Amino acid sequence: MSTVLHDLVTEALATAKANGLTQKELADISTLGEVALSRLKKADDAKFSTLAELGRSVGKKLIWVDDHSDIPSLVRKGQLF
Repeated sequence: MSTVLHDLVTEALATAKANGLTQKELADISTLGEVALSRLKKADDAKFSTLAELGRSVGKKLIWVDDHSDIPSLVRKGQLF
């Protein structure tokens, strides 16, 4: 699994757990299903829509910014959300 993908999935699952959700409950509130979540934990790749849905299910949003952006500055200026 790519490091970035692994980090995103791990963070989303940790957020769900911190909010008291089991993997089954997370699957129930998302459109992914338990099998898809299990496969995603071991995946080498994933669709953007899958990651976006996983994030949405735990209150997170994927964003795309220039690699050289000053993200904290963009957030303070309200340019990301």
